[in-house]
Amino acid sequence: IFIGYTVFLLLTVYNPLVVKYLIAKAKFENEYYRFIWILPVIPAVAYYGVRLVTAFRKTWIKVLMAAAVLTGFVILGNPLDGVVTDFAMAENIYKVPNDLRAVCDVIHQNQENDFPRVVFDGSLNSIVRQYDAGIATVISRNASIYRSGSTVAGNYDENSSFYKRQKALLDVIDYHIYDSPDQFKKALRKTKTDFVVTAIGQVDHEFLVNNGCELVAQTETHYVYKYNG
Repeated sequence: IFIGYTVFLLLTVYNPLVVKYLIAKAKFENEYYRFIWILPVIPAVAYYGVRLVTAFRKTWIKVLMAAAVLTGFVILGNPLDGVVTDFAMAENIYKVPNDLRAVCDVIHQNQENDFPRVVFDGSLNSIVRQYDAGIATVISRNASIYRSGSTVAGNYDENSSFYKRQKALLDVIDYHIYDSPDQFKKALRKTKTDFVVTAIGQVDHEFLVNNGCELVAQTETHYVYKYNG
């Protein structure tokens, strides 16, 4: 069991050459997938659970051990209610909000570059990668986490030009701080931003327009600006 699926994984999704060349030719890299590491865990848990139960000869002990293993699975598992709040069924087969799809469509309809660079607000920045591999996110996930006050994703040199640009964008897009318009505009220019996407009613429209952002579309929940810096 272990040799079989290990060899299979090493020849496929764990193989950098296959992923880079063969999967790329099949256009599979445009699909977002993760949790591949779970594949070895599933048969391993089943295998060792069975080994633990069958390690005893007497039937009644096997029954008790099987009950203990099942109880362990239940106790150690995470009920959905404890992991997700305000759970809602996915709106489409891509498992992303429909409004994100609408935003991506607008961007591609108005793009001038083959790989548009977009500043998304926090509500979309972390999930756009799951849907559209043809869009580059300007705001770094780790920089966003660090700006929020957490060092889980690592530390940053706050005097570095990279972090200063990231902070200037985050201050406006997610924290609604508008006291450094020159730094914001400079950050847009240095990061070669093509579009800015913000939730409706969250970011000062006039501030964005005064700093080179032109409103090109409005979806159900977001504004899409094109940066003309």
